[in-house]
Amino acid sequence: MAKNIIQDVVVNNRRSIRQVSIERRRRPTQSKARKMEANEFEEKKKAEPASQETQKEIKKRNAPKMIIWTIALLSIIFLLFSVTSFFSTATVTVIPKTARIAFNDTYIAKKNALPGELRYEVMTLQKKMSKQLEATETENLKIKASGKIVVYNNFSEATQRLIINTRFESEEGLIYKIPKSIIVPGIKLVGGKKVPGSVETLIFADEPGEKYNMKVSDLKGDFKIAGFRGGKKYNFFYARLKTDIAGGSSGLVKKVPAKILDEARKELRADIKSELLKEAYAIKPQSSVLLADAYYYSDYASLPDKFLGADKIEINENAAFHGIIFDEAELNSYVVKNKLPDYDGVPVNLVLDDNTGVSLSDNSSAKPPWEGDSLSLSLKGGADVIWTYDEALLQKSLAGQRKSDLNRIISSFLGIAEVRAQVRPYWKRSFPSKPEKIKIENFSVKK
Repeated sequence: MAKNIIQDVVVNNRRSIRQVSIERRRRPTQSKARKMEANEFEEKKKAEPASQETQKEIKKRNAPKMIIWTIALLSIIFLLFSVTSFFSTATVTVIPKTARIAFNDTYIAKKNALPGELRYEVMTLQKKMSKQLEATETENLKIKASGKIVVYNNFSEATQRLIINTRFESEEGLIYKIPKSIIVPGIKLVGGKKVPGSVETLIFADEPGEKYNMKVSDLKGDFKIAGFRGGKKYNFFYARLKTDIAGGSSGLVKKVPAKILDEARKELRADIKSELLKEAYAIKPQSSVLLADAYYYSDYASLPDKFLGADKIEINENAAFHGIIFDEAELNSYVVKNKLPDYDGVPVNLVLDDNTGVSLSDNSSAKPPWEGDSLSLSLKGGADVIWTYDEALLQKSLAGQRKSDLNRIISSFLGIAEVRAQVRPYWKRSFPSKPEKIKIENFSVKK
């Protein structure tokens, strides 16, 4: 029997899309719409407080972070300020007030000057130097011993002149003479007590021979002045050894050839002069000035030679130095005051031209320049006058001040003509608070 194919198809009971019925939604009525809006408003109203509370909580949680960031920012600003302040420096270039003067003038200077007069002092130094030489010749020599003594005046306050070849007698009766005249000062009052006047001098034995040689440690008494014997002064004038008396000899002795000896003494004296001048500049007061050619040498003397054995002889030379020194500030002000009528009295430096001549002469021809009471100081040439100022005070006055106040501050420094200031970092508007951070540079304008 034939199979019914159509019946073999299984029918699915699920509805197809075509079979789904569509439910129609009704549009809400006007009253329902209003009710829905009211409900939405209520829900929104309830949600707002919660939102505000959430924002407060967020702010509360973020508050510590804001404080930290604020502190960090302030710290950075403070650090930058501190660093710039620490490294802040300033350079101030100062142009001092200057003037140009020319002179061909002579000024009178005095040892005991009154106010308004030019004052000077004398610096005296002495030096002895020795040198060893080979004694290659022999000679029958007769040499007089020599040395130094100190002569005392315990007689009166008046000075006493002793002429050349004045005789001094030792306790043993040996006679010695002085090679030049000397002046022995009188008695002085020191601390309410009388102190004998004294002066140092060379002496030479009256005759050659070793018996005149004498050591300081061997002297048992004082020298007396033979010419005063029997008079009032005899017991009040006396002398004592300053150095050994040596070099006296008689007979066949070793000696240095004359030409070599003469050259050696010249070299030794030149060395003494050089050393004395160096010493004078080294020890003079810092506030004083020793002008070129304002010094003299005296008391050149060949001291006794010493035989050292092994054909060695030591020669000795002595000299004295006398330097005329002025207080530099007093000298500069005195000269400028005489050359510039409108000089304001501010301390100045006087820079002499290289070709400016300076000379000193004693107003008394009877005495060496260093022994008189007044001198004539002659200046011929030109000089730059440079006003001075207190550099430390300038640094202190500028410290911590605004740059805009620079001219006002400088106006109180009469020795300054102009200034230029540079502060670093460049954005700083004031000088460093520490004076040592302010560098002062001098710029001299030579006219």
